Amino acid sequence: MTQKPTSLVDILRWRAMTQPNQLAYRFLADGENEEVVLSYKELDRRARSIGALLQSSVRAGDRALLLFPPGLDFIAAYFGCLYAKIVAIPAHPPHPARMETTLPIILRIMRDARPSVALLNSWLSDVIKSKNEIKAEFGNMKLLATDNDQLDNWEEKWQQPEIGGNDVAFLQYTSGSTTIPKGVIVSHSNLIHNLGLIEKCFEQSSESHAVIWLPPYHDMGLVGGILQPLYSGYAVTLIPHLMFLQRPFRWLQAISRLRATTSGGPNFAYDLCVRKIKPEQRELLDLSSWDVAFNGGEPVYHKTLDQFADFFAPCGFRREAFLPCYGLAESTLLVMGGPGARSPLTQNLMNSGLEQKQAKISSERREDTRTLVSCGQNISDQDVRIVNVETLAPCEESEIGEIWVSGPSVACGYWKKPSETEFTFGAWLSNNKEGPFLRTGDLGFLLDDELYVTGRLKNLIISDGKNHYSHDIERTVESSHPVIRPASSATFSISNEGHEDIIIVVELEHKLFIKADEIFKAIREAVSVNHGLNVHDIKLTKPGSIPRTTSGKIRHFLCKQYYDAGTLKEIETT
Repeated sequence: MTQKPTSLVDILRWRAMTQPNQLAYRFLADGENEEVVLSYKELDRRARSIGALLQSSVRAGDRALLLFPPGLDFIAAYFGCLYAKIVAIPAHPPHPARMETTLPIILRIMRDARPSVALLNSWLSDVIKSKNEIKAEFGNMKLLATDNDQLDNWEEKWQQPEIGGNDVAFLQYTSGSTTIPKGVIVSHSNLIHNLGLIEKCFEQSSESHAVIWLPPYHDMGLVGGILQPLYSGYAVTLIPHLMFLQRPFRWLQAISRLRATTSGGPNFAYDLCVRKIKPEQRELLDLSSWDVAFNGGEPVYHKTLDQFADFFAPCGFRREAFLPCYGLAESTLLVMGGPGARSPLTQNLMNSGLEQKQAKISSERREDTRTLVSCGQNISDQDVRIVNVETLAPCEESEIGEIWVSGPSVACGYWKKPSETEFTFGAWLSNNKEGPFLRTGDLGFLLDDELYVTGRLKNLIISDGKNHYSHDIERTVESSHPVIRPASSATFSISNEGHEDIIIVVELEHKLFIKADEIFKAIREAVSVNHGLNVHDIKLTKPGSIPRTTSGKIRHFLCKQYYDAGTLKEIETT
């Protein structure tokens, strides 16, 4: 482009004119062979049609709820909102057969964002309209189906709006892993800056090819998986996240078959592949084209990286492809990551130091150390600081503190939540009054310009003046007994007369006979030996009982609510 774009509308319009027939998006509905595609020209046409429909129905600046399953309809509707200068709100659609249980999350977003219109497919529109009690919940909101054949007649009615960098592009509702979801206000400038940052960090070009299974309703799936390929001008193949979760082999099979260069996800995705993909399936794969295997969205574990790299080395996967990174919705997506083409860097931290907020490095891995993986470097014009959460002053070298961020990717705040916005986005350093900064809620430290994340501030458990990270305890719990499902435990604390009681909830594999006392003993001994903690209560639950976000994160605060209310789906034991 001859001019710097101010929005994705500029970029898509330019690509539709200069590269009209180039593949933009491929969607594998069954995760394997059921394929539909969109070129830049076709996406532009559909976006103009939906944009014109919106321009005739609501006012510029209004909000539109997007209620689509993963796929090309979602992408066309999202760009239709951008084309009409409408604020898109991506949301996981309610399940038609389980409206009573899946609709409440949508209703919470609706009450918060007050959208004027919902874009959806006709089958979901019919379901909503057919049930009076559900239709009433949507009130006067307009329901616009985008799979109407007559919509093709609207493309010439579209009027291109003037879009400024400070105009709101979309509301990204947070995953809700540690608190109630909030709508992050992402501007067009935020988006353009972060997409450029991802391109630089991941070394993307028009020659890249991505395979993405991440849900489009969250920042990593939407910004990193759908919007970034358009920004850099390369094709992306999308797989429904449920198809990946049901059969992880589909993910690596698509990378192998399509010779993809870029793909990734949270740590659990790599762990799932190691556990579920058999050696005979591995022989069918060729992963030699995979140059960037990003890992972010949850703690990155060195054991998972080692196991994945070792297991898939025979089919061409290279350890140097791993690119651990760090980001969050409040900073559009990416904060730090890279450089590429290197093995992940690790540091061995003394447990005694972690308990006292100190990063004491050991030259070797021992029983009293914890190994952390670097989430990369700051390769942008953003300002990243480590700050003492009590004094709000910059941390001393080797001191663990909260990660603060300032820069063009940091969003405008939370929708209609001034006090939360002021606290999270309006932080100032106490020593020199620099600011404002975004308080990420994550703890970590910088060493040789590399960021190491130690955990979530809200998931920090303080016992007898010592700090313990819930995900560390959860890893210990999950390895304590073979019937405990991997990546399926939640640890939190409850206040009890001046001290913190440790609560552990675990999911168990399907077994006909469970010896509860044996499991309780194994968990208590493992937590005591590895963390010096006494466990107050343990709940054994059925598979799928622990609440998660659609991207797979444990929702600790909601699990704690279920525990307090006594509504966990416990297993009957002997």
